[in-house]
Amino acid sequence: MKRLVLLLTTCAWAAEPLTIDELLASVDRSFPLIEAVVAERRLAEGAALSARGEFDLKLKGQASSQQVGFYRNETAKGQLEQNTTLWGATVYGGYRVGRGTYGPYDEKALTLSGGEWSGGLRVPLMRDRAIDDRRADLQTTQLGQQGAEFTISKERLKIYKSALKQYWEWVAAGRQITVAKDLLTLAEQRNQQLEDTVKLGQLAPVELTDNLRAILQRRSALVNAERYLQGAAIELSLFFRNAAGDPQQPGADRLFRAFPEPEPLAPEQEAADLAAAMTARPEIQSLLIKRQQQSVETRLAKNQIQPQLDVFFNYSRDVGTGRVSRKGNEIEGGLNFELPAQRRKAIGKQTQAEAKLTMIEAELRFARDRVLLDVQDAASAVRAAYQVVGVIREELKAARQLEDAERTRFDLGDSTQFFVNQRELATADAAFREIKALADYHKARAEYAAATARLLERKGP
Repeated sequence: MKRLVLLLTTCAWAAEPLTIDELLASVDRSFPLIEAVVAERRLAEGAALSARGEFDLKLKGQASSQQVGFYRNETAKGQLEQNTTLWGATVYGGYRVGRGTYGPYDEKALTLSGGEWSGGLRVPLMRDRAIDDRRADLQTTQLGQQGAEFTISKERLKIYKSALKQYWEWVAAGRQITVAKDLLTLAEQRNQQLEDTVKLGQLAPVELTDNLRAILQRRSALVNAERYLQGAAIELSLFFRNAAGDPQQPGADRLFRAFPEPEPLAPEQEAADLAAAMTARPEIQSLLIKRQQQSVETRLAKNQIQPQLDVFFNYSRDVGTGRVSRKGNEIEGGLNFELPAQRRKAIGKQTQAEAKLTMIEAELRFARDRVLLDVQDAASAVRAAYQVVGVIREELKAARQLEDAERTRFDLGDSTQFFVNQRELATADAAFREIKALADYHKARAEYAAATARLLERKGP
């Protein structure tokens, strides 16, 4: 296994590096939790389709026969009815036929031999004119479709952030192997020189022994670094998947040669990102949709308080032969009125709807405060991480200078292998901390991109 990892590391950079866009595309394509939340879209589409079903053309029919008793007759009728979104109007038309003998109280059921064709229109003038149950349901479900997209975006943003943090952990693990290998190479190369010097009697054997100890210690550190890279690759495979959707571990050959260079976060960029986040963050968008839906419910509740006053027009014409009184056109118009005396149910519904709207407004204010603090905190973390990188790089520069100076002293016989080893370890420690600082910086950038919702644009260094 060790040889395999070393081979992969030695042959690194042979393949195309794994980019952020490729990683996030894999998340979009195959990550199980993304697939689960995408079902929200289908649920919303189903609800919207169901609401549109209230405006489906309806076919109604009825047939009856009375053959026992003094009056004997047959009646059949059918009607098409269409609810519309225009003023809540309903249009209908139909045909009926009634044959036989009817009592005086049922005379209207009798038609001429060819039956009766009819049509009409019913329009609300007060309640249900601006909005009704059907149109309210249609509007809220259409808004629900938009809300489902923001629910998906919210989950995607959270998963993107987790994926990027693990990605930078993997990149850091790869860079640590490079430092560990370089450190081991220094000790191995020096070992031959020390052997020759000891054989010539110019150096005490203990110096060679100490270098062999350093080699063993550094080999152990390299094994740990290799294991760290393997573990990071395994964790990253949770997000990086093949075409079949199965986790795949990216090879060491897909690592970048170095971290992208950190960039300072300008105050004007933070201000622009904050303004964008106030509208782009999915939780803000979801609450805005929820507020619109509740506004529809509030309008519907207010509508229910109004009196029911509908105007209707009916037209009918019998065709064929039969009674003279049934011939000709019939036109009928009128009003229907209804008003509960107390309207407690409607008033209670309105009170509930307005209270819910107030609650959503409060949630929206808090969500905007939360976004403000998230962006400010993430920006602060980016700036701090950027400064830490600069400080550690200065430390690393000084450590390398001290290491070179100590090695020169050793070559001149003014130092020992022990002190050279300590200087090399100090440089390696600074290099490891530089790697961690760079990883922390890019993780902070991922947090910032998530806080500002820029991460949904799938852009990264």
